[in-house]
Amino acid sequence: MDLNKNIEDFDLVFFDLETTGLDVVMGDAICEIGAFKVKNRNVIDKFHTLINPQRNVSEEAYRIHKISSDDLKKAPDFKEIAKNLLLFLENSIICTYNAAFDIGFLDYQLKKIDYEPLNLPTVDILLMARDIINLPKYNLETVANFFNIDCSGGLHRALADAFIASEVFFKLADIFKEKEIVKLDEFISLYGFGNEIYKIKENKKIDSLKAAIDNKLELTLKYFSVAKIIEEGKAIPLRIFEENRSFYLLCQIKNECSRIKLSHILRVVTA
Repeated sequence: MDLNKNIEDFDLVFFDLETTGLDVVMGDAICEIGAFKVKNRNVIDKFHTLINPQRNVSEEAYRIHKISSDDLKKAPDFKEIAKNLLLFLENSIICTYNAAFDIGFLDYQLKKIDYEPLNLPTVDILLMARDIINLPKYNLETVANFFNIDCSGGLHRALADAFIASEVFFKLADIFKEKEIVKLDEFISLYGFGNEIYKIKENKKIDSLKAAIDNKLELTLKYFSVAKIIEEGKAIPLRIFEENRSFYLLCQIKNECSRIKLSHILRVVTA
């Protein structure tokens, strides 16, 4: 997969799920999956199923998605649909709203049936929204309303939420296009989910930065700045540090100390 291609050159799968509750470790499970496959901003395929979670739906979850335990009694088990789901996702870019939740649940269910975790490039639309627009909160409905996206058909069902998430994504993608951020590589750096694809890519970048720090080398950095624009210039890296669960590079740019979030560094070139 050529990460330097425009993200919209790929099949994009907008994915959402509903669950019996919020805690996968305590036994909550997926009860509905909905996904749209999109190419050139046109829907080319979809996937939807209810799933029997082998446990009751919590009252809190039912109040949100209105899927009852009775609705799920005749639905297939996750194991019955897993192969078809993975075939649907194959060779696609996953785009989901709050990837940690959705992919976390999906990977947990895959592990329970002795499947490997999903390892596809994954972009978190929620992180995109938080980074580029200013709102009091960032739930899907609030962000959709900001872009005047019609939510009258309802929310909190997997297929409807996946479609609305796709509408939000393309509104955000248009903003990023104006900032010359269009490559899959850039979206993974900025808003990728921390799977193996993300880690391999990020580790290469971190290794380059550490080598430059150890050898006191000057670098050319391309990065997404706090001004929300792409900047590129020479920098002397000083150290990498962690703050509030995020990692930053402290560096010297134009004789001033600056810090750049590691995920916002898009390219590292030895000067």
